Amino acid sequence: MKLLLEDVSDYLEQFHKYGGYGMALCCFHDDHNPSMQVSDHGYKCMSCGAKGSLEKLYEKVSGRVVAREKNPYNPAQKIWHTWFEKYGSVQAIAKLAHLELVNNPERGHYLKQRLIDSQIKVGKIGFLGGFYTFPVRDEYDVVQGIVARASPTIQTKTLRYTVSPNCPQKLYVPVWRKVLKDEYLYLCYGTLDAWTLVMAGYAGITGISGQELNYHNVDRFRKPMFIIPDLGEEKNALELQTKLGWRGMSLFLDFPDGCKDLQDIHMKFGIEKVIELIEKAKEKYNYHG
Repeated sequence: MKLLLEDVSDYLEQFHKYGGYGMALCCFHDDHNPSMQVSDHGYKCMSCGAKGSLEKLYEKVSGRVVAREKNPYNPAQKIWHTWFEKYGSVQAIAKLAHLELVNNPERGHYLKQRLIDSQIKVGKIGFLGGFYTFPVRDEYDVVQGIVARASPTIQTKTLRYTVSPNCPQKLYVPVWRKVLKDEYLYLCYGTLDAWTLVMAGYAGITGISGQELNYHNVDRFRKPMFIIPDLGEEKNALELQTKLGWRGMSLFLDFPDGCKDLQDIHMKFGIEKVIELIEKAKEKYNYHG
């Protein structure tokens, strides 16, 4: 299946991103100065001439085999139908997937790579049929739906996340206790980013999809909210801030080179860097909290 640059970059030595491509040490010869150019379209070494697809490079550097299908298809078209037919409910699916991951920790490689494997039990995160499952729970800890993230070996450009049909809960809240108790909320633009915020000590919230993080779905919270957009999502954050009125405060982080969201910062520089950049942004915009 089709991979993207970010799925391979973590395995490359001395990788550095420049816009839509990156440079790294070539793994096909004894390279001492990054000479391999890598993008979503594949790789090419400017020194030894090695070139090919990202799938081939991923298999080389990760030691894992990428699943290939004779006829490409979109797994989301039938994944939920199959799961509901087999297991009956989102609650049963979430429980089974979590047990599958707990009993087979090696399947959590992607989560370990993303530095959130320590949150598997807290978030009841699971793995089923090639998808990582993130239960969407309400404040009473009842599973209302599931956000499923395709693992790198089965994802495509059009399939990365899929949400269970008719999910009544439109927000993904990793830890409701903090959201209900803390004085300030932190809104972000991704499931893994929300976990990064929680690990940094903040009350993180995101939408179950990109469209769900909106004014209507956070209107129930009558407390100040810091909106932390991904790089390039600043306009969206300002629109949400305007609709939230006194509650909304946008934080535009000074993203390090090669980072586009909170999770990137966490992976490449550590959780303390996430805290540092958030607190600096609050000082810059004269926000307190």
